[in-house]
Parts: sequence; C-alpha cells; structure tokens
Amino acid sequence: MRGEGGGAVVLKPLSRALADGDDVLGVIHASAVNNDGSTPGLTVPGQETQQRVLREAYDRSGLDLDAVQYVELHGTGTPVGDPIEAAALGAVLGASRADAAPLRVGSAKTNVGHLEGAAGIVGLIKTLLALRHRRLPASLNFATPNPAIPLADLGLEIQHETGDWPAPTGR
Repeated sequence: MRGEGGGAVVLKPLSRALADGDDVLGVIHASAVNNDGSTPGLTVPGQETQQRVLREAYDRSGLDLDAVQYVELHGTGTPVGDPIEAAALGAVLGASRADAAPLRVGSAKTNVGHLEGAAGIVGLIKTLLALRHRRLPASLNFATPNPAIPLADLGLEIQHETGDWPAPTGR
C-alpha cells in the first residue's frame, strides 16, 4: 500500500564524526547508481542492471560478499518487479551461500507502506536501527512467499519474525 512519510540522516566523513563526538549509527562504505534502461514498464526493473549496480557497490566497498547478513529490500511490491529484484540479489549475494546461512532480507514497506520519495531513506533508517539494537525486525504479515521467487535457490530468507542479528559483529 502507499504511505506518506519522510526521513533524514546526517552524513559526514567517519573521521569527522568521530572527532566531533557524534553517535555513529553506521558507515556507508560505498554506493553505486545506474538506470534499468529499457524495460516493459516503471515497475519492471532490469535484472542484469540491478546485478551490475550491486556488484559495483560491493566492489567499491571492498567488503566480502559472504559477510553480508541482511539486506533491506526496496522492491516495487509488484508480482513482476519483486521476483526480478530477488533474482538479482540472489545472483550477487545469495546463491553462493551455504544452505545453513541464507542471506536474510526484509522490507520496511511491510511496516509503513511504500513512501514514494522516502522509500529509500526509511529502509536505511530501519537498517541503522536494526544494526544499533542487533535485532532484525519482522517483515509484517508475511505468510507465503511469492511462488515466482525461489528463495532457497537464491540463498535468501525472509526475516518473518523479529530476532537477533545473525552474527553479533557482522554486517
């Protein structure tokens, strides 16, 4: 469902935040931006372009892909878009994982709806709070996965109940 809201975070270099005595909730190691190019519609993302932007961001970050324990999904919330996003994420971060340790995923949209222009920032704030408290919030109202998303094959697991962060010192 659609929602209305907004959010803000203060970004500054880590060295400056530490020198200023700021309460650092998280560190953004890298980012990447692209465009899906030509797709059948606004709610139909491009899987290959999503895979490319994920790889670019993680390559820039220098982080070990297998160390990532949770991803906050943005998802279009559509029967077509969500399987494409999941497939891209699974191809880059999930498929190589051991069956015993799938990548946990969730979405703030189950809590507040799709906030249009604020959809990304609410996901970032949710993830920062989860990191701070070392707890993963449940994806509300989750009962049955979309049959077009083979979660186990993609190495993904929906965070369907609130629980501890998988590894206390992990990302």
